[in-house]
Amino acid sequence: MTSVPPRDRSAMDLAELRAALGGTMIENRYQPIVAIADRRVIGLEALARLNHPEHGTLMPDRFVPQLEDAGLGAELTDLVSARAFADMADPWLVDHGIRMSVNFPLDVLLEDAALQRLESLRAACNVPAARIVVELTESRPVEDFPVLRRSLERLRTLGYGAAIDDAGSAVPRLRELLDLPFTSLKLDKALVKGVAGSGAVRDSVAAIIAQGKCRDLTVVAEGVESATVWDQMRALGVDEAQGFLVARPLPLAAVPAWSAGWATAGPGQDVSVPG
Repeated sequence: MTSVPPRDRSAMDLAELRAALGGTMIENRYQPIVAIADRRVIGLEALARLNHPEHGTLMPDRFVPQLEDAGLGAELTDLVSARAFADMADPWLVDHGIRMSVNFPLDVLLEDAALQRLESLRAACNVPAARIVVELTESRPVEDFPVLRRSLERLRTLGYGAAIDDAGSAVPRLRELLDLPFTSLKLDKALVKGVAGSGAVRDSVAAIIAQGKCRDLTVVAEGVESATVWDQMRALGVDEAQGFLVARPLPLAAVPAWSAGWATAGPGQDVSVPG
């Protein structure tokens, strides 16, 4: 008799996934992005967390792929975006002109309806499109570049920024992606962390940065977790940094207090607030 492997207790079935999207299990956290030149706070990236009644707080890699596989990626994107845009009315964010980055899976970004919903959500919260960056997260490789170009051109025409997330040498046809109308690229955190230990990785990162710079893209380093990495990214010409050295993903209410600590900290001093 063939044995049946036990069900992963942390995995959720379709009904649980739908319930999570319709209730209060999913919440937003915000990870700050700062300028390397002067440490100024530039923006926040909206990140989802799922508070499961049995398994505690789940990170995105524990539930986002399941949602996308179940065809619920658009619903999650709308939920996180709606909450992020509503939170942008926070006086501190308004006073500091903070931009907001929201993640869009490739499949969602290519949908005309998704872009229409994005505009409706933004308009309902009266947030200028110029304060929003849509980050392309590739759950699968880009196959139809003309269709993606049209989606990006529409975003840009409406005033949004557009970023390539997790840019690295392993991304298929990266050069072609960089030729699309993006405004920024975010270096893959594994490459950023690998610069210190490998000359080959450093050369690869330097080449990607050069490609971005010649296209007038803002270059953001993700995964900056030490002063050494911060200094390396600055030396390579990276514009902005994001990572645990700066801050962990935070509840919105914790961002102003974190910012006050960040503004007075010395170079390389970790002032992250537990999220």
